[in-house]
Amino acid sequence: MELVPNWLKPRRTASAVGLYITSTHLIAIDEHAPLDVRERDINKGETIIMALKAFIDEQQWQGRRLFIALNRHWYKQTQIEKPAMPDEDLAQALPFCMRDLVEVPVANLMFDYIDLPLGPAGQERIAVYSSERERIASLVQAVSPLCEIVTIGVDELAIANIFEPEVRGLLLHKIPGQELTLTFIHQRQWHFSRTIRGFQALDDESMSADQFVFDNLLLELQRSIDYAVGQLKLTAPDKWYLALPQRVTPAITSAISQVFDIQPESLTTKQLSPMSLPVVGILKEGQA
Repeated sequence: MELVPNWLKPRRTASAVGLYITSTHLIAIDEHAPLDVRERDINKGETIIMALKAFIDEQQWQGRRLFIALNRHWYKQTQIEKPAMPDEDLAQALPFCMRDLVEVPVANLMFDYIDLPLGPAGQERIAVYSSERERIASLVQAVSPLCEIVTIGVDELAIANIFEPEVRGLLLHKIPGQELTLTFIHQRQWHFSRTIRGFQALDDESMSADQFVFDNLLLELQRSIDYAVGQLKLTAPDKWYLALPQRVTPAITSAISQVFDIQPESLTTKQLSPMSLPVVGILKEGQA
C-alpha cells in the first residue's frame, strides 16, 4: 500500500533506509546495519519535518533511498463493500465512494486501498486508506531534496511484510503512546485488526510484570478471535506473535499459553523494539 503517486517517485539508485514516523519519534534502520536501530525524539518546539531533516543530516543519509512508514496519526482506515467496477477504475473513483464517509473534503485527501477477504455473505470488501494531501506533500517536498523517497506506506500494512507468505498469524502489538492492537495477517496481507483498550500501563516502565492482571486481556483476545472467525469468517490463526515491551512479554506469553494452548513467539529483542517493526516491514516491502 503506497500513498505516494508514481510521479513523485525518483529513480532507484542508492542503498535503502527504512523510516517510521510517529507523532513523537523517528525510528530508522539502515539496510547495511539491520540490527542497529536509530531513534530520534521530536523535541518540543520542533515540527516533524524539522526533526526529520535534522535526523537525515545527523545520520548523513543524504542521497539515500527512503522507505517511509507512517503511524496511525497520519492516516485513517475505512472498510467498505468493493464497488462493482474494474480495478483500474476504482482508484480514481475512491474520492466519490468516500465523500460521505470522511470528515474533510475529499479534494484535501489522498486515497489508496487494499482488497480484504470476502465478507460473511460473500461480498467483496476493501479497506480504504486516506491521508491529508497537504501533509504528505509537505513531507515529500521537504525530504526530496535530501533523499530519494521510494515509497510511503502505513504501519499496519508494513508490519505484515515481516512474516513468511504462508503464515496465518495473529499479532499482538503495542507501540508506546498507542493502544494495544490485535491483527490477523495471512500471506503478508492485513485481514483484520482490533484495538484493545485499557492497557496503556504496559508503557509504564516503573510497573513490573507481576503487577499486571491479564484476565481482561485474555477475554478480549477470545472475543476478537470469536468475532473474526464467527462473524467475518476468517480462518483461525495457527501462529501467534507478540511485539510488546520485553519486561511483560514472558508473563503474557505464559498467560496465553495456559488459556489458549498455544506458544506465542516474541518478535522483539534487545535490538528490535515494538516501534522498530514497521521499519523492518517497510524495508522488506522494498525488497519484495
